[in-house]
Amino acid sequence: MKNALILNSRQSLRPIGTDRWIVNSQSAVEYAAANGYRLLSSVGMNSWEIPLFFASKLGAYQKICIPSLEGKKEDEIKDYYIRQFCLDEKLVEWEIVNIDESSKWKASFRINRDIKILHDAQILFPVSIRPRGNLDSLLSSLSNSDLNVMNRFITKYESRPRACKIDIDPATIVRSADEILDGYIIHWTKATSSPWPGETLYRFYEDVYNSKTRYARSGLETLKRILTERRLRSSAQHYRRNMAAVPFSDLKPTEAIQLMRWRARYQGMTFEPYGIGIRKEFTERLGIRKVLYGNPEMFQYLEKNDQPYFQAIGTKGFWIPEKEYRHIGDLDLRLIPNDMIIIIVASPDEISQLGDTSPGKIIPLFKARNLLPQNT
Repeated sequence: MKNALILNSRQSLRPIGTDRWIVNSQSAVEYAAANGYRLLSSVGMNSWEIPLFFASKLGAYQKICIPSLEGKKEDEIKDYYIRQFCLDEKLVEWEIVNIDESSKWKASFRINRDIKILHDAQILFPVSIRPRGNLDSLLSSLSNSDLNVMNRFITKYESRPRACKIDIDPATIVRSADEILDGYIIHWTKATSSPWPGETLYRFYEDVYNSKTRYARSGLETLKRILTERRLRSSAQHYRRNMAAVPFSDLKPTEAIQLMRWRARYQGMTFEPYGIGIRKEFTERLGIRKVLYGNPEMFQYLEKNDQPYFQAIGTKGFWIPEKEYRHIGDLDLRLIPNDMIIIIVASPDEISQLGDTSPGKIIPLFKARNLLPQNT
């Protein structure tokens, strides 16, 4: 079998199924499979994982480059990706790419993977290549005279990322929101550029592929998923020692929107105007507690049952203004009476989009859709 490589430069973190690079990548996978080629694929970025997803969906034969990870056996790493992408083991070969443990492993993996996979390729399908980018430079330096480059699926590289920044106009907030949510703490949510907690990469990319006009993991879609599952799933991101928790804020909505900011470093918002409010009088029986703020050295002096609720004041950021509460582990929303919960959406027109998934009253945070359309 000849080795075929479908190549894309780094793409938008929040793609939709009608993006040209996704449409053409699918066509390239179908063509390669129909001609009996072995697809060279990899993991780590959507530009690599989208073709891998299509190959799995189609049942195509592929050789997948994966990183060696310190403390992980090769079989463990393979099993993880088999589950994540619903792979048929009979149709998969593996290429373990060693990484430099002294450097950032993702950067080391990308460099070593790109060199290895391009060396092994016999047929190349460039799809969306950034001019003068890393892949463009690598392609220009290839000395493999046997490499057959097929440009039939190539498309123009879109250098401008899809807008995911939300501009918020405080003047259009529903002023009664503060009064309605007085006595509530709120879990604010936002768009994600990765699978939801507990979701496989296959399901994530399947929804991205099926999306037509709006990103499949927007803040509103994330809220819908929470309500459908009736569960707030905990996350270990940004918490000490990989502790998984669900955060809440005691800020009034008019105060909270002041902290809804765009973070260029993470290409995302701190949080968005979608949330779930729970009455404070009910939070204690759910195990939700107020966060203890202090200097890092205070942590070691806390009782063990208090440590999960500790938050360092911060050096790069200052976290006290968030007035955080915290629930350790997942929170089952079925435990909360309907009259103790309020669902928050950005605008009135989004209320109907929740259908009958809401367990409680739904209120809009703004009088009208004053935000930039998400990811359009």
